[in-house]
Formats: sequence, structure tokens, C-alpha cells
Amino acid sequence: MERISRQAVTYRHIGWGLLLLFAVAAGLASVFVDPLFIMVAVAGLVNLALILKYPMWGLLIYLALFLLRPGEVYPSIAPLRLELLVGVFAVISVVVRQKLREGKVTFPSDKITLSMVAILAVMALSLFTSYEMTQTKDHCVRFLKLLVFAYLIISIVDSRKRFMTFVSAFVILITYIALDAFRLYLSGEFIHTMNVDRLSGRTSISEDPNAFGATLVSSIPICVAAALYYRHALAKVGMAVLSLFMTYLMMITASRSGLLAFFGVLFGGLAFSRQKLLNYSAAVLLLVAAWFALPEQYQARYARFTELGEDINDVSSGRWEIWQAGLRMVPEHPILGVGAGAFAWANASGRFGRAQWMQSHNLYIEVLATTGILGFAAWFYFVFAVVKRLRRLTREELPESMQWIPLFSKAFLIVIFALLISGMFGHNLYRYTWYMVAALTVALAALASGATARQVEA
Repeated sequence: MERISRQAVTYRHIGWGLLLLFAVAAGLASVFVDPLFIMVAVAGLVNLALILKYPMWGLLIYLALFLLRPGEVYPSIAPLRLELLVGVFAVISVVVRQKLREGKVTFPSDKITLSMVAILAVMALSLFTSYEMTQTKDHCVRFLKLLVFAYLIISIVDSRKRFMTFVSAFVILITYIALDAFRLYLSGEFIHTMNVDRLSGRTSISEDPNAFGATLVSSIPICVAAALYYRHALAKVGMAVLSLFMTYLMMITASRSGLLAFFGVLFGGLAFSRQKLLNYSAAVLLLVAAWFALPEQYQARYARFTELGEDINDVSSGRWEIWQAGLRMVPEHPILGVGAGAFAWANASGRFGRAQWMQSHNLYIEVLATTGILGFAAWFYFVFAVVKRLRRLTREELPESMQWIPLFSKAFLIVIFALLISGMFGHNLYRYTWYMVAALTVALAALASGATARQVEA
């Protein structure tokens, strides 16, 4: 008689058993816990498994969490710390894959990355001179998150496909944020200050009109570069329309610093164009048409730029007084400043002028006053290194198939230029765009170096 051996319990049985057990546990937990919390937890576990297997998926999820801030929209899921979990697992995934493939773990050692590390080091040292240590600690953690974000981009974006996937995901997410803010605006949910209705969103990435205006402006060059990159006519038209839509939304944020940054984007783009006279003429006509299309309240807001003969402190919405206070902070703590993120607390102390709880509203004064000469030197070198590398990439002699690298390098240069301009009236040191563009610049440089090396070998 033939003897048939059969395994009583297989891995498939174990898997189905665990799934059944998990379903029963989730059902029981729903009696005591918010079902939304359970749904997010389940989705989180699935995504964590995917992240460990596919690092690019982890980067895209981290980007989505970073921009959409679901914990702010749904406070019940905030305790899950999704951004932290995804970031940790994405880093683990990168490190493990490096170890398995190369036998060792390496970290970026380029000048741009090292300059970002130097900025964080100075921020940490400023704890010793900080006017508000809790805020300085929080800003160090905030900057560390930006470094993690940059590390993931540099380590994972290693091909044209991954670069365009990241850029496409970024454009889609920013578009969603913009549409959501516009929907709120049309329904009457906006901020009314300075006698004007100002577009704003629902999370910390878009709730401040000035910061949101800068977000929209800095996204426009990337959208234009994508329009030039894509070959499909529908994609080109879509990106062009999206750029115009973001321009309109920027205007109704009533952000004057955003408008200045937009002029930087406009003329920076025209400087890279071939038919300069034609494009300049079209730009002037577009600006004139846009001005007359604006509602009167926004025209009045932007017209204050021309009131240079009036009280400069009143025209600048009190910024002149704040800037003077910021400059007075420098001699007291010239080396490390009054503490990263602690400007408002130092300003409220009354030691540097009229006591008022106000931020610096100026990037350059913010860096110098809060992190001192060391912080300013580290930050200045960071910007210098990014701009220098991007300029080199725009002139790199690459094969026809790699011409997308100079294209996006030009777009990133314009983004940096816009951020430098908006920084004259805004404190945007901790804006993610700086460090995302810097990381993408490092990724582009690595891809360009690889292409050059292949050319030499051929």
C-alpha cells in the first residue's frame, strides 16, 4: 500500500491563521479604539512591509506625509507618528540594501550634504545661548527631519525613472494642496488680514499665506521644466495650465514677498530662454493683463510697493522695526546667536527694542541673529555649493538622452533664486524646498557623473 506523507500544517495555513487572528483582534479593538486609528494602523503595517522591500516606495510615502501632514488634518492619528515611522523604516531599508549589495554602508560625503550637517551642528550648539531652549531643540529635530529627507533622496533617486517619479509625485501633491486651498477659498474659508482676503490651506505647510505663496512660486519652475520634458502634448498643456493656475493662486495669497519671488522666477526663466525679446514682450503683456484681472483688494495690497515715500515701517508691515531688533541681537551673541528658532522669544524680551513676539521676517537676519556668524557661514556655504553645482550641471556636456539634467538644473537654479528673493521679506530658513532641491541636485550630479564616465569609457 502506497504511503502518502502529508504535512499537517503548512506556511499557507499559518499565514491564513495569522490573518484570521489579526481580523478578530482588529474587530475586538474597534469596540475600544477609533476605527480610523485601526484602519491607519493596518495600512501603515502594509506600507512598512513594502518600504522594507522597495525603498522608492518609502521615499514617496515620506514625501506624501511630509507635504500632506495627515496628523494635522486628523488629530486622532497623530499619536501614530507616521512620518517618523516611515522615515525610520525607509532609512533602515536603504542601509540594509547597501549592506547586502555592496558589503558596507556609506553615507553621502559631498560638499552640499556636509554643509547641511554643519548647519545642524551649529543649531545644536546654539542651545547654549538660546533664549528658548525648547524651541531650539524642536528646530533641531525639525532640521534633522529635513536631513533624513535629503539623505533618502540622495540614496534612492539614482536613475532617470526614479527622478521623474519623484518630481511627478511632488507636482501631484502640490497640485492637490493648491486645489484644496482654492476650494476652501471659494467656500469662504480664508484669512482676512491687511484688508484683504488671503488664500490659505488647512495644514502648517499652507496655512500661512506668505509661506504658501512661496510654496506655489517655488513649484512653478519645476512644473515648467516638466512641461518642457514631457513629449505628450496633453501633458505639456496640463503642466502649462497648472503653472498659470499656481500663479493666480499666488496672487490671491496677497503675499508681497511671494510676488517678488514670482518676478525672480519669471525673469530667471526668461534669462534661460532662447527667444528673449519675444518672451519678454509676452511676459510684460501677461503681467499687465493679470494686473487688470485682479480684484481691487489685491491691487490695493500690491500697490503699496510704490509707497516708498511713506513710513517705511508701516509700508513693510512693521518689518523695519523687527529687522533693527534682529541686527541688535548679533553683537550680544555674535558666534552662535540667540538660538535656532528662538528669534521671537529674544525679540519679546525687550532687550533689543520694543518687546514684541514677532518672527524675523527676513532670512538673512534670521540666520545671523539666531545662529550667529558660524551659522551664517555654514548656511552661506550651503547656498554657494548648491548654486555652483547647478551652474556646472547646466553647462555639462552630456549626450542627447541626458539633456533633461541641464533642464531641471536650470529649474532648480530659478527655485533657489526665488527663495533668496522671498527671503528678503520672509523667514524661510527651515523651508523644505531648500533642502529638497539641494538633495535632488546631488542626485543629478551623480547621474551626470555616471553618464560622463560612460562616455569616456566608450
